[in-house]
Amino acid sequence: MHDGAVDTAPDTMPHRGATSGFSIIELLATLAIILVLAAAGMAAWHAAMLQADRADALAKIRTMGTAVLQYTHDHGGTLPPLFPGQVLEYEAGRGGRIVTECAPYLGVEATPGKHLVAALMPRAYARVESSDPAAKRVCVMNTSITNNLGTIAPFGSVVVGGQPPIGPVPLVQLGDQTGLWMMSTADQQHPNVATAPWKNNTPPDPPLQDMRAVFHFDGSAVLEKTR
Repeated sequence: MHDGAVDTAPDTMPHRGATSGFSIIELLATLAIILVLAAAGMAAWHAAMLQADRADALAKIRTMGTAVLQYTHDHGGTLPPLFPGQVLEYEAGRGGRIVTECAPYLGVEATPGKHLVAALMPRAYARVESSDPAAKRVCVMNTSITNNLGTIAPFGSVVVGGQPPIGPVPLVQLGDQTGLWMMSTADQQHPNVATAPWKNNTPPDPPLQDMRAVFHFDGSAVLEKTR
């Protein structure tokens, strides 16, 4: 090479550290991180949905239970006549249903015919009971209470064999109402639903997982463990 000459020959020596892209191991590691983050995000989303479902069901059962107590207050302290399994279909002239008996206290319009009071349907139940929601028993009532007066049917009951039905009782006959449950969200695992003839019209498992929304005669609404 002469002095002052410019070497234009291409550099054929490889540059150490140069790379043409990610290796397979790096791609797999990145994918694994993405999957872990996605799983964590999905778990958090499901937990938030469950929490919202429980709060919604608790609010709905509090609304219905409070309406029962308001009815009782306005009817000389006597509870309304209610069926053990409650549907949310209003039907003019059809007794035994909270949405009919307590319609004025629930803001349910008393119209001819029948209609589903969808505003009271817990959203967790709406998802699992998509077919004919008007026929679904969403709530179960406490139909048998034993105290010093004997065994009482708070909301009355139908007596078979041609006998007249038993009417509902005054609230005071229940005695101490602290923690005494009035109504609960229904499912086939509930003790008061498991042997009922209408149990197939309830969800097989609690839609709130290991919780049920429960309203007490003392006016409190709580989430209680299923077991």
